[in-house]
Amino acid sequence: MKTDLKSNRILVIDIARFYAIALVFYGHFIEELMLLKNPAAASQYKFIYSFHMVLFIVLAGYVAKESDVELSVGRFLKNRFFTRLLPFVFFTLLMMIPPIFFNGKFFGLVLPSLEGYTTGLVNTVFGLPFFCVPSWFLLLIIGVELMHYGAFRFLKNSNVKILIAAVLFYVVGYWLNLKLDIFNPLKGRTIGWNYLFIHEAIILYAFYLLGIYLRRKQIFMNPVSIRALVPGAVAALLIVFFTYKLNKGPFNFPVYSHVIILFSSHGHILLFPLTAIAGSALILLIAAMTPAQKPIVWLGQNTLILMCLNGIFYHYINPPTAKWVLAILSQSAVSIFGVGLAMTVASLALCIPLIFVFTNFVPQFVGKPKLKGPLFKNLI
Repeated sequence: MKTDLKSNRILVIDIARFYAIALVFYGHFIEELMLLKNPAAASQYKFIYSFHMVLFIVLAGYVAKESDVELSVGRFLKNRFFTRLLPFVFFTLLMMIPPIFFNGKFFGLVLPSLEGYTTGLVNTVFGLPFFCVPSWFLLLIIGVELMHYGAFRFLKNSNVKILIAAVLFYVVGYWLNLKLDIFNPLKGRTIGWNYLFIHEAIILYAFYLLGIYLRRKQIFMNPVSIRALVPGAVAALLIVFFTYKLNKGPFNFPVYSHVIILFSSHGHILLFPLTAIAGSALILLIAAMTPAQKPIVWLGQNTLILMCLNGIFYHYINPPTAKWVLAILSQSAVSIFGVGLAMTVASLALCIPLIFVFTNFVPQFVGKPKLKGPLFKNLI
């Protein structure tokens, strides 16, 4: 694992990213148990989804290069194409191959068939990547970064402006998505409705700005006493625990009475940000207490690849495994947590060889365009 713990990377953020991607793997497995009507899984799913996608946005804002807004439009778009959109296309093409040989979860899409592939590709273009659902986040982060490129040039000179803008973006984005309900498959609003999740980027940019503000204030940049971290983490956990169930809507995607960022389903205007910020703080505080072990840091540095590789488990492995688990094991909350944890660890471990292959042979296609590989030269 090529990880330099003494590099200029912010290790606490890499560790937090590891926890964030672990929550994605755990959450997507628990989702299958929830769909099989397990109440303990439903509760854990609601807990995780109340903050885990916002956490990714806060972390992205924390490490955002403020100088990016000074790039020319062409150079900025070129960078985002090679670091975000190209990996999305690369993993989409890869994930179109397994349906030829294996049955998977594709929401009624008939694969392999010409009609199935055509429908899947069209939906993928408009933000619903049927062949690798977890990769939708790459499109979302492009939307957030486009928002940042356009707006931050007017905010960068003042921390007060950043905080005021965060509130304004949140309120406007919340109202816009609640009233217009722009991207919603329940209403047939998929093809032609979503463009890089710009509608959702408006509200999430508030949390991106929060990450920028934390970085500017050097929070988590320097070592903090464990005596401060533990009480902080406990307080954050209690806030999430006592508020996540209180968020009962309104939800744009009522199939799940939970926060679903994919469909801009946020719930209560105050409880959503309260729980999301508390959950993000919880993970950051835990990350600050976690020793910087190479495997954890390395996995945290490869969350883009892991997000897409999670599609293997989401589409092919999690659904049958969940049915098997509920058929033979106790359905208590403790059992569900234990199985979910074991599944998460096993899934991440299985991804490690694939990460090695991608980063060593085709790094240019998995978000590292500045690197030269044995097959292709660097792209930037």
